[in-house]
Amino acid sequence: MENVEVIKNKKGKAKRFIIAILIIIPILVLSLLYFNNKTFKLKVNSLLAKVPGGVGDYFRTTPTELEREDKKVYLADYYLSLDPVNAADKLYIIKKDDEKLYSEIIRLMNSNSPTKTSEIIKNIRNLELRKDLLFSIYDEIQEEKANQFLNEVSRLESQDLLITINEIKNRYEREADFKETLPQMLSQMNEDRLTDILFYIDDSLREELLNKFNIDLRTKLDNKLSTKKFKRNNLMDLAHLYEVKPLEEVLEEIGNSDKYSFEELGTIYKNLSIIKSAEIFSEIEDDSFKEQLFAAIRKEEELVGEENSITNDISRAIQFLTEYNKKIDDLVKLYNRMSPDKAAKVVEKMLANENTVTALEINSEPIYEISDATIIVDVLSRMNNKNLSSIMDNMNTENASKLTQLLAKP
Repeated sequence: MENVEVIKNKKGKAKRFIIAILIIIPILVLSLLYFNNKTFKLKVNSLLAKVPGGVGDYFRTTPTELEREDKKVYLADYYLSLDPVNAADKLYIIKKDDEKLYSEIIRLMNSNSPTKTSEIIKNIRNLELRKDLLFSIYDEIQEEKANQFLNEVSRLESQDLLITINEIKNRYEREADFKETLPQMLSQMNEDRLTDILFYIDDSLREELLNKFNIDLRTKLDNKLSTKKFKRNNLMDLAHLYEVKPLEEVLEEIGNSDKYSFEELGTIYKNLSIIKSAEIFSEIEDDSFKEQLFAAIRKEEELVGEENSITNDISRAIQFLTEYNKKIDDLVKLYNRMSPDKAAKVVEKMLANENTVTALEINSEPIYEISDATIIVDVLSRMNNKNLSSIMDNMNTENASKLTQLLAKP
């Protein structure tokens, strides 16, 4: 009898176990489907919402998955519309409370605007770091240093080129910190401005600085420096060409700023002779242009390190030529009133005298010598053709031929 009871108990337990398994497994499967399959979850929620009573009310008021996604999209768009700092403040709060929701919103934001999302995430990271006072103080110091660095770069870049060059030369030798940071500061500058600085700085310092730049920047700067040197040499060659050109042609090309910049004109005039520059200046009527041109010449001299300026010598030569030309104009009036035969005798006498009667000296060296022959040729070159022809008709053939050749010279 006892065995029968035992067998019955065992059978009862087995039935209960099987029933439990049959109930639990479907529940587990359905639960897994519910929480991992959005389509299945939506259908179940829809069915349960129809159940009367509290259960139905709960599922009727529970947001659908579509509604939840719509809200996430809305939030993502909203945070992207905010200032990055403001958006970071709000998302930082969400991240602390619901990491999963935060990740989903960030994912949606990133799909719309990766750049701005990256900036916002960076700001959130900074907010997290600020919880550590050490990080906070460190960041503030680094920001202050960065601002000081950029201000220094801006100042060196915007102030007068010569002032910047002199400051770099002086501080590079005296200040260890400046020497260490200078290459980095220069690398932040506009490349054309940096080229100008390196072009006019000492050769040894230029090479030392170039060696501290990365290969790409070094290559660019080498090319720009070569181009600038080529252009400068070309301007110097042009100066030699203008030296022998007739004054009228020279005035048309370098007597104004139509063809060349003042920087270029400064290089050209610096390489002209004193007397040629003075002749050109004497014919220019625009005082403002002359002042700017003088300033450009002085700047070019200072940049290449020349202490003595030729502008003072040019000014002296201009004054000399101005006084000389006034005397020539007075003589033109005098010879126009003289009879042709009398004027011819004076002309022949003066043509024969090529000894210097006066000269313009610069640094004890004569740079412009004037003889009687020079004076009379200048006088006759300014007379009207009728009076000039009458005078030449009264000269002997040899002197008339000589005068013709002298008048034909530029």
